[in-house]
Amino acid sequence: MPIEPQDHLALEAQVEKTLRDAGINYQRDMVVGKARPDFVVTTEKGDQIVVEVKAWEVSPDSTARALNQAHRYKEMSKANAAVIVTSAVLESIASAVIAVTPIGGLINALAGLTSNLAQSKKSRHPQPVQLAPKKKVFASMPFAPQYDDTFLVAIDPASLVNGAIAERVDHNGTAGPVVPQIKAMIEAAKVVIADLSDSRPNVLHEIGYAEGLQKPVIQICCTLQAALPFNVRNNRTIQYAIGQTARLRKILETEIKKYV
Repeated sequence: MPIEPQDHLALEAQVEKTLRDAGINYQRDMVVGKARPDFVVTTEKGDQIVVEVKAWEVSPDSTARALNQAHRYKEMSKANAAVIVTSAVLESIASAVIAVTPIGGLINALAGLTSNLAQSKKSRHPQPVQLAPKKKVFASMPFAPQYDDTFLVAIDPASLVNGAIAERVDHNGTAGPVVPQIKAMIEAAKVVIADLSDSRPNVLHEIGYAEGLQKPVIQICCTLQAALPFNVRNNRTIQYAIGQTARLRKILETEIKKYV
């Protein structure tokens, strides 16, 4: 189930106010490495901590999902540490370089990570931080946690390599009704990447809308293609496997390049 976008906007605004009020040096909506986190914090010693906001509903897998995403954001950005701020957890969980926290624990989480990083004797090589590109790729896909890596490891980095940013409705955070947002995002996109895994109705609807606008659609799928509806089954579909999304990224880099 998609989150309510206005919840994301509100939480993101709270995070920015918290960072600003605490006098923390941050940038927002930037590209670092192969990731586009909501915020990039730079410590006094020059360490980089990426901060991503997730206004998810509470669920049994919220904590595990947030921890996985924190690891992925650190991996893809090559920052020194990563924090996921989410309303779906009630207390902070942290390791040496990863933290998951509700908004109330953000400053303490950042302080802990900063202290851990300051003790490192490794040479510091900050990653370049760049403005996010203007060109858009729309990712139409299931909202289930098992597909997070499809976006974070494959679709988003493959788009960035081609000078575009990938958007999906639960990552965009624009306030207002969801369906008009989706249509606007498809209209603004150079290409649509449609993950047909599990034949989700929302993805099929979004493919139809994109095709009506004559937008190019790149179909991908990790489930049985023979089970796809007839109207998309005969289209070229890139098969991938959960756990092998780095291989999918390489394929998508080539495919996206054709359209952006």
